[in-house]
Amino acid sequence: MAGIEFKFEEESFNKLFPYFILIDSNFQIVGFGKSVAKICPNLHKQGYFRDFFALKRPHAETHSFEELCGFSGQLVLVEAKLDGVSLRGQFELLDGQLLFVGSPWFNSMNEVVDKSLTINDFAIHDPLLDLLHVLKNQEISAAELKETLITINRQRIELKNANKEIHDIALFPTQNPDPLIRIDFEGNLLKRNPAGEKLSSFVFEDVVYDDEAFFKKIGGLIDIDQERYILEAQSDSRDYSFVCKSLKDEGYINIYGRDITEQKKDRDELERLSMVASSNENGIVFTHPDGIIFWCNDAYTELTGHSKASIIGKTLTEIGRCEHTDPEALRKTVEAFQNGVPFEVDIIHGRKDGSHFWSRAKGQPIFDANRKVKQYFTMLEDVSLKKRYDENLELEKRKYQSIITNMNLGMLEVDLDDVITLSNNSFSEISGYSAEELRGQKATELLIPSESQQIITRKREKRQKGVSDSYEMKVVTKTGEKRHWLISGAPNYDRNGNIIGSIGIHLDITEQKAQEEELLILSLIAEKNINPVVITDRDGTIEWANESFLEMSGFSMEELIGWKPGQLLQGPETDPATVLYLKEQIRKGLPFNCEIVNYSKNGEKYWVSIRGQALHNKRNEIVKFFAIEENITRKKEFEQQREFLVDSLAKSNKELEDYAAIVSHDLKSPLRSIHSLVTWIKEDNAKEFSQQTLAYLNMMENKVEKMDHLIEGILTYAKIDKARVTRENVNTQEIIQNIINIIHIPSHISVSIKTNLPVIKADRFRIQQLFQNIISNAVNYSDKPAGIVEVECQSLPAHYLFSVRDNGPGIRKENKKKIFKIFQSFGSSEQSTGLGLSIVKKIVDLYQGEIWVESEIGQGATFYIKLSK
Repeated sequence: MAGIEFKFEEESFNKLFPYFILIDSNFQIVGFGKSVAKICPNLHKQGYFRDFFALKRPHAETHSFEELCGFSGQLVLVEAKLDGVSLRGQFELLDGQLLFVGSPWFNSMNEVVDKSLTINDFAIHDPLLDLLHVLKNQEISAAELKETLITINRQRIELKNANKEIHDIALFPTQNPDPLIRIDFEGNLLKRNPAGEKLSSFVFEDVVYDDEAFFKKIGGLIDIDQERYILEAQSDSRDYSFVCKSLKDEGYINIYGRDITEQKKDRDELERLSMVASSNENGIVFTHPDGIIFWCNDAYTELTGHSKASIIGKTLTEIGRCEHTDPEALRKTVEAFQNGVPFEVDIIHGRKDGSHFWSRAKGQPIFDANRKVKQYFTMLEDVSLKKRYDENLELEKRKYQSIITNMNLGMLEVDLDDVITLSNNSFSEISGYSAEELRGQKATELLIPSESQQIITRKREKRQKGVSDSYEMKVVTKTGEKRHWLISGAPNYDRNGNIIGSIGIHLDITEQKAQEEELLILSLIAEKNINPVVITDRDGTIEWANESFLEMSGFSMEELIGWKPGQLLQGPETDPATVLYLKEQIRKGLPFNCEIVNYSKNGEKYWVSIRGQALHNKRNEIVKFFAIEENITRKKEFEQQREFLVDSLAKSNKELEDYAAIVSHDLKSPLRSIHSLVTWIKEDNAKEFSQQTLAYLNMMENKVEKMDHLIEGILTYAKIDKARVTRENVNTQEIIQNIINIIHIPSHISVSIKTNLPVIKADRFRIQQLFQNIISNAVNYSDKPAGIVEVECQSLPAHYLFSVRDNGPGIRKENKKKIFKIFQSFGSSEQSTGLGLSIVKKIVDLYQGEIWVESEIGQGATFYIKLSK
């Protein structure tokens, strides 16, 4: 079925995506949305993307169109360098250009106002409009709550000061339970009541003092010109507040103490709750144990539409119940209140205007000193957007289930007996067989000719050993036509990790192969051309020509003699500049070498290559000119065809290079979605699922992650020698130390650098990739209670010789070369994709270096890397 094609005028596209940016292959901006122009007034067409924007998340330096293409198909955050505005969206390749679509990333309505944006500057479907509305409500609620909190704190401080005011009517009555002390201005103790005498030691500012030292300390802190000085200290594990009144005329200081232990506990609790309420954007409600609301924040009134006066005195059920509320969820909430236990429930909450929203209610009981519930703290979060997102995610899940069926690469799955169990639409297109015709048939009998049977046998043996690889093979389609396919095959596993068959991705490369063969044949023909020869007098008049020249020109010898070649052979398409060049060289007696268009006797146009020089007599006088000509008409045609074939071949090679990227785009996105779905299923059903089910889900996650690593490894392997080889100063000591810091190293394994490592000329990313793969392998395959990985370097006259030694299981002699081949893995590590050391070998080859391994089974292995200085 043909895909649906959409075509938009720029004005229509602006309505849907007002924040788009279009970048051509020269990394220049060729178009952008009207709203982008509004928030980035300095932006203009034909400017380079890197001059105006930077990739903020994921953070990366992008200097070319190709680098930026690497981030297509994923969520990115782009920041305008001159205007400081961030755009959140994604890049997609479109007809050789890169299209960015997204929307601004604002944290408050103030940013929208500052940019003079209106609702017309956003697409109608843009969820940012809803989010900005929520942000505005949050800012208003936070401001009101902050003002209320300031008032409460001010009143609390005034109440605290009032409670601490000790009147001097009766200075030291013995029955007063509060400590009263008098000291002089030097801190010497003058008098205290019985309660004060009980305080023999103090903790002040985290320092322990005896009573005399404490009062000396206070005396040094008090300004006698200040009416009062207040401090807090601990004595005998109790908290005390001391009000110090300086009586300057009397020459002493009265200290009025008060036990504030319980008050401080209440104050700390009040401050904690106040902070929660003031900083939380969600609805906050305090209720009595019976569920009656006695306090709520402004966010709750915004969510429900009710005023505080209509909320206070009612229960959450009375405020939030509506016709859409689930009775079972409501029952769980009421039971939690009755039993005095915490609760968390998603429930539809009604509003005053009759509308409703999805809320997530989290309740927490607050206990008194006797562990009895004295009140409930409940937080309500509006999760309507998340619910809608979950619904959309379910739709996306169903869509991704059809990706494999409809992707543009042929996919075939067979069991251990080579019986086809699954195929997609693209495979049907390249094979000619429908899915019904394929299912149940043996792939080798249906598609593979006799000359390819041995290849299939070898590949089947590899799959049964868990090995993946890519290869080319001839096949026979339903119509009997022989085609050439590129196949990437991998073993297929069940949920218990057992190999149950294999799965392959197929690409028809028949046309590319034919172009390569045609190009070779044309080159061979061009090498066998016969050269015509012509001789003229000193003025350029023809005196003789060989048979090849006569055959090429169509003239007889009699017709040629006495004429100059240009008079007979040149025509309307002959280049005047080339004719002038020949005349000047002949006039000067100099050699000539050029290509020119000639015309035969019957008017047929042909190209010739002419190489000639003057013939001199003994007096060094020019007597004749000798020229060898070559009919290069076919060569010119070949060149044109070759250009076409080379372009076609380059395009085909580009398609092959894009193969890994296609696999990454078509397979990694659904893999990530599957991984996320499995994670959410586990989180939402952790208590309901059995251990066996959770084990299956964990195995599914591991297999998805391994598939993701395999795809990423293939993409990395394919790109290693495609990018430009750069040489910069790379500090290998810093690189390897950074690797040790970032990779996961179990506590029983030691990774160390034994010698100072040099600075080399290479590409930083490739060198890090090289050593990280080797060190990670050594860590992953370590089988000793105390694992050791040591890195050293020896300076040779023209090279550096690095070594990475471990005490792991070692490598068999027959596998020492195989480990560097792609998809070769001989260990039992679940993390192995068989690509790590092949990537290492490709990097070393790129820098014309050497790599080898020395190992004894059970004694570990040492990898040697020899790089030129």
